[in-house]
Amino acid sequence: MKYGLIAHIKTQNIGDDIQCYAMQRFLPHLDYLIDREHLDSFYTETGEKVAALLGGWYIHRPLNWPPSPFLKLLPISFHLSISKKKGLLALTYYGADWFKKFPAIGCRDEGSVEFLKNYGIAAYLTGCFTLTLEPFPDVEHHGKIIAVDVPNEVIEFIKRKTKKDIFITSHNLTQIQFPQEVLKFVKEHDPKVIITTSHYPAQLDIPHENVLYPGNWSYRHTLVEGLLRFYQGASLVVTSRLHVALPCLALGTPILWILDSKRINAYRFSTYMPYVNHTTPEALLSRNYSFDFNKPEANPVGYEKFPKLIKAAVKTFIDSCENDISTPLVDFEIWLDEYQKNLRLKKIIQRLVLKPETETPLDEVNHTTLEALLSRNYSFDFNKPESNPVNYEKFPELIKATAKNLINSCENNISTPLVDFETWLDGYQKNLRLKKIIQRLVLKPETETPLPENPDIYNYDF
Repeated sequence: MKYGLIAHIKTQNIGDDIQCYAMQRFLPHLDYLIDREHLDSFYTETGEKVAALLGGWYIHRPLNWPPSPFLKLLPISFHLSISKKKGLLALTYYGADWFKKFPAIGCRDEGSVEFLKNYGIAAYLTGCFTLTLEPFPDVEHHGKIIAVDVPNEVIEFIKRKTKKDIFITSHNLTQIQFPQEVLKFVKEHDPKVIITTSHYPAQLDIPHENVLYPGNWSYRHTLVEGLLRFYQGASLVVTSRLHVALPCLALGTPILWILDSKRINAYRFSTYMPYVNHTTPEALLSRNYSFDFNKPEANPVGYEKFPKLIKAAVKTFIDSCENDISTPLVDFEIWLDEYQKNLRLKKIIQRLVLKPETETPLDEVNHTTLEALLSRNYSFDFNKPESNPVNYEKFPELIKATAKNLINSCENNISTPLVDFETWLDGYQKNLRLKKIIQRLVLKPETETPLPENPDIYNYDF
């Protein structure tokens, strides 16, 4: 079986790539790069299914959910965002029913577990894929303190507490500064391998358009490894980022997690509070929290249960894929027909919400009135009605000839392939979900939770 890596192709956060790096380590080989935000449009020309791990953060584009039938997926270390009600939109109708095809969904955090359970979806906590990382055996200990996306006042506070070198950086790819050690590692180790993508429409086959740093996935993969090695060699990493804290926890690098009071209680972060030294900027600056930056204390223990869960589940999945000789092919023509219907409905939803000025509003149609019709200057003798015009006879002849040709072709047909019912049903259920979304956007029934109308959720290319 072939394997794919689901990645956020146009990410602005290198933390997304760190999660992908961790997931790729479990794949026997990598054959496809799959766009996380366009999972419904992935296909293979041969009809074969591609195995992939459905982990990480979802989803900016909830109308592009559920995933394509060309994917054989293991949902594990999965996070569903409730930001701007994106998760609510993703889980409408078949969006939630699709999850119920699986025995249970492995989730990255307790909040996602509860969110899915509220929709009647079995779910359990597995932790994050980045916790499965292991220390590199040949990393030089440079001893610096690395500050990643930390407030300036915290950095100034650290400078007053230690004479160690402090390297300041970010996981935001518009601001990040890579140390020379990392760039040197990439130059020496990037294999420059091109990984295939396969999405419909074809423009998605150019996955790195508008990506904020260069290179194919092999470059990004190597860049992540260089950065992780740099983190491992530090004496301490201070950060506000989840995907700095958790990878460093797995690599054995001391961590001080700086979170403001709102984020410290957010469901994305609260799951991991017991396993990482953490505080708020206010507590640190007011000296209500004591921390030795010259001899940082070791990280708490207990997180080790999460990588064990992930490794066991992934091994079972990969073993089943390696021994799979019975998974049927997907009928591309049936899938494409249903996908194009799906695309039409998504564009209708987009127009209903965004109301673009460049297109005719969907609720405007040409019309007239009975009075306007009756006022026409039209003469007709109802006592001696004139005969009907002639020359209509050509129409029944055309119909008869066309119908005869069709029936003859059907009677002699022994080669028309059967319709792939499973592929059709998946496409039909996706279309039905979108039709119900349209109905709710238009009718706004009081008996159902209002759907999000924030334009950001709908304003993107499908």
